[in-house]
Amino acid sequence: MLNDCSIIVPTYHPGEIINDLLNSLPEVEEIIILDNSDDINLKNLIIDRFKNIKYINTGDIGLGKTFNMALEIAKSDNIFITQPDVILRKNCLENLLLAKKKYKYAAVLAPLLFEKNKYSIYDHLDLPLDKKKRIINRNNDNRINSYPSGDFCVEAINSTALLIDKKKIIKVNGWDDYFYTYLEDIDLCLRLRKKNFEIIKVCDSHVDHVGFGSHQKENEDKANENRIFNFCRSSIYFNFKHRSTIFFMQKTILELLKISLKIILNSALLRRKKIKENFLKIKAYNSFFFRKFVKK
Repeated sequence: MLNDCSIIVPTYHPGEIINDLLNSLPEVEEIIILDNSDDINLKNLIIDRFKNIKYINTGDIGLGKTFNMALEIAKSDNIFITQPDVILRKNCLENLLLAKKKYKYAAVLAPLLFEKNKYSIYDHLDLPLDKKKRIINRNNDNRINSYPSGDFCVEAINSTALLIDKKKIIKVNGWDDYFYTYLEDIDLCLRLRKKNFEIIKVCDSHVDHVGFGSHQKENEDKANENRIFNFCRSSIYFNFKHRSTIFFMQKTILELLKISLKIILNSALLRRKKIKENFLKIKAYNSFFFRKFVKK
């Protein structure tokens, strides 16, 4: 057993794919499923097959609140957070815990990410800051084109799989609850770096990621609609929170103009699916502005 480590898995109708993850997990102090979907099939699976795993129905609260719940309930100061469509390779978590002892400023340590047995071009992301720790505006595709030869510090990662130091995460007030899903991880990375904490990728720790595999197929259409709405709303909030007022207003006006033009064009071409997708983006803007400036 790995002492002093808790594993947290947030879920939303994961389907059978979660079996591969659960079978790949090492024995640790505690493993907790935080289920946003009240999935009776998942609950029965955990009860029947995985006696050492605790199942908690959180209600549909989103990732920001789910991760903060993990901070509150996890027994260990070392918390490994991962997703249902991930498989840990041999000694993945063991090597993360060993690496943590070497990097005293590391708040987050993460394994290398593989997709279809290839090192992922999205293993980590660029989030450059200037000397005043403001985001530098520049265009790049954020893709990785070389395999690392050792551990390295990165600017941002997503929450596919990461080992966090609970005490350091608490020092930046945890995750921002407003993020239902998407960009809650990038927001956290930005705030950690502003407090001079490090985000380390560990070269001898690996996971395989299916990608967009955390939902049952019968929920795929609904999941896609939720993805469009929530990514748009999170992007709006991220820019509002971390960019200048001028940048935010220019970005908002330009995006709303683009969406409006796409609705007109797709209406003329009778593309119902595209029309619906763009109205979801309008809905995201309405939701953000209502909550931020109208709702008390």
